[in-house]
Amino acid sequence: MPYLITPEHLAAIAGKPTRLMPGLAEWLNATCPLYEIDTPQEYCHFLAQACHETDHFKTLREYASGRAYEGRADLGNTQAGDGVRFKGRGIFQTTGRANYLQLGIKKGRRDLFINNPELLEQPEFAVWSACEFWQTRGLNDVANHADSDVLKKKYRRQIIDVSPVEYIGITINGGYNGMDERKKFYAIAQQALVEVPASQAV
Repeated sequence: MPYLITPEHLAAIAGKPTRLMPGLAEWLNATCPLYEIDTPQEYCHFLAQACHETDHFKTLREYASGRAYEGRADLGNTQAGDGVRFKGRGIFQTTGRANYLQLGIKKGRRDLFINNPELLEQPEFAVWSACEFWQTRGLNDVANHADSDVLKKKYRRQIIDVSPVEYIGITINGGYNGMDERKKFYAIAQQALVEVPASQAV
């Protein structure tokens, strides 16, 4: 049987419950196993990053206006208004016209998220988009390393030594933004998900 994530797990990691947690737990259980994110250790890394990116599971939309992304060719923002229209949404904050387009292609409807960017604020698509990101970057393999392992990662044209949680954080964020909090949530997730009696795992 798969390991089941509950709203209580999410509340334990975040520190308190939010209105989004029941829906997120439902779609985490429905979607993550399809991407082989299905063990407590894998969930620890996934949910630690998710907790930071969603401000303690309080939002699935970036707080900033998105104007800072205007004209960002690297994000595919080539049309006026793209920065605001395609601001960060979903668990891992999908950002930019190019990334919204790519997700639509993966769903078999090229313009699905181009025409309806707010869909990524729904728990179903918020979780799915994060799983797609996780799988395409091979983050399950990183999550299954021992915490003491030293990994190599290319960062700003340099090869640096990082821990698994740092590797995943840099991959998701592009840098060290919020790294201390990501590590804190990871430690809490390990207590909530891994260091529990086997009888509590469904």
